[in-house]
Amino acid sequence: MRFARSLKGRLAILTAVAIVVTGTVVLLFGFFIARTSLRDQVFKSLEGVVTRTSLDVQASAETLGSFSDKVASLPQVQQGVTRYADGTADKVVLAAQLGGLLDLTKPSIPLTDRLVLVTVNSDVIAQSTQTAETSGLNVSGSDQMIARAALGRTAYDFTVRNGQIILFAASPVYRQGSSSLVGVLVIDRHATDLERELTDTSGLGPSGKIVLSKLADGEIQAAVPAEKPRSTTFVLATLSGSSGSALVKAAHGERGEIQAKEGSANLVVSFDSVAVSNWGITVSADSKEAFAPIYRLRNVDILVIVVLLIGGCALAYLIARSIARPLEELQDGVKALASGELGTRVTISDGLEVTTLANEFNKMAGRLDDLYQTLEKKVDERTRELQEANERLKILDELKSDFVSMASHELRSPLSSMKMGVATVVREMVGSLNDEQKMMLTIAERNIDRLTKLTTDLLDLTKIEARQLDLELNEHDLFELASEVVESDEPEATAKNLRLEVISRDGPVTARCDRDRMYQVLQNLLGNAINYTDEGIVTVSIDRRDDWVEVDVTDTGPGISPQAIGTIFEKWSQAHADTRSEKRGTGLGLAICKGIVEAHGGSITVQSQVGEGTTFTFRVPVRGPDERKEKNTDS
Repeated sequence: MRFARSLKGRLAILTAVAIVVTGTVVLLFGFFIARTSLRDQVFKSLEGVVTRTSLDVQASAETLGSFSDKVASLPQVQQGVTRYADGTADKVVLAAQLGGLLDLTKPSIPLTDRLVLVTVNSDVIAQSTQTAETSGLNVSGSDQMIARAALGRTAYDFTVRNGQIILFAASPVYRQGSSSLVGVLVIDRHATDLERELTDTSGLGPSGKIVLSKLADGEIQAAVPAEKPRSTTFVLATLSGSSGSALVKAAHGERGEIQAKEGSANLVVSFDSVAVSNWGITVSADSKEAFAPIYRLRNVDILVIVVLLIGGCALAYLIARSIARPLEELQDGVKALASGELGTRVTISDGLEVTTLANEFNKMAGRLDDLYQTLEKKVDERTRELQEANERLKILDELKSDFVSMASHELRSPLSSMKMGVATVVREMVGSLNDEQKMMLTIAERNIDRLTKLTTDLLDLTKIEARQLDLELNEHDLFELASEVVESDEPEATAKNLRLEVISRDGPVTARCDRDRMYQVLQNLLGNAINYTDEGIVTVSIDRRDDWVEVDVTDTGPGISPQAIGTIFEKWSQAHADTRSEKRGTGLGLAICKGIVEAHGGSITVQSQVGEGTTFTFRVPVRGPDERKEKNTDS
């Protein structure tokens, strides 16, 4: 996997893929072209055998039919058949005369076994001399053949007798001097030339086969070469093939080429029909033998692809190695330079581009060495300056904290005195006041309260930042504490027509905390909610969740924008800076709440949506911050 991610690996893989894919595409393209050509040659060869056999079968039939027509047109034959049909002569004597006449004509065609004269209704009139083996008409489909001849044209048929193909021709015999049909002349003979054609499978291979078929009484009959006892022996088979088989198509006068399955063998088949006799010629061969050159070509292509794959991978690796080696040397130099060995230099003379890159690397290393020496000096100087500035900042920060703490503490006493004096005067304990005087003193009293709260918040924030916030931890009921805060703020909420609620599903919820500080957090959150909510309800929810107490303060106010939420717990941050000044706070309340909650070992968050309200949630551990610290230490 690491090799595949490296430059060498990627170059090797890409080069190998390019070589193998290109070679494979070329080989496959050549293979498919050659396969198509070889398939065409196979089917053309089969088609040539079909055409040759069809022509020979047609020639044999036409030769026999021509002789049959010649004999049927002899005046003696026409006169004899007419007299036999009319009954004007002794039929026995006439049959003997006609038989002798047929014997005289028989030698005119070689291999003719016999000639038979029949009436239109298939009654035998006369026949040539015959041996015992050929006694009787025994014409396969004689009725159909005679019926076809009775239509005025020569008809043909074949059958298999004693393993030999017997060919028939039937010609119409007309009444002498008339076109009236009176009989039929049937000739049958042993078709040795036809047998030679059907057994001549040269060019088809050992599995080649030629079959002569016909349609008889709605069935397919075929002269099939028998395997025993000799190759020239035939059997007449009645087939029940499907309508799509080659024998059926050939017997119905169709022609074409198909691939078929016979038993467990796959065959290639070509078929055609003999026009003069409506017979079918079917030539078949085993597809493995016929397509053997294609299979050999496929095996050679596979072997070449495998060799190409192995050789391509080896060549690709060598190419990638020659490219990646100088880069690896340069990489080692970069690693050494990165580890601080600024004196590192590389020497590469392998290719113009890589050599140039190595020279530039050496120049860069030299410049880095010089810059590093200069940089160390500057860093030392800046470090000393930063240390001095940091010491001054620490002193200033301590002075700032001391000043804020002292100023807040010192301001609280005079502010308390001012508050007491103003309150005494406002309440007319030292004399009566007019309305204008009361209003001015009331404003002064309110601003003294704000200043007092500001100094208290500054003092608390200073303690929180200095991690000097003291907590008096005891068991307190936060539900009761929240109820006290709500009760104290009830008058202010009532004045704004707001409703305050405290909810606790578990009743009293006790936690170990500083009561005053928790009161301060609740007061700040509830006070903010009342201050920024003009109508609706403010709800305080307290729930116990495992080892934590979770408090939610939810209002129905204007909500807080997403930009303000990110800084809302920072000091001096104000979420509603655009509101009236009397509503805006100092921006310290939420920062103090966060510090107090975190001092208890908890956390505080806010969720808000503009126009729908805000929910502040803080969580504190039930057993106090010390217990939480102990658990973290154990973990």
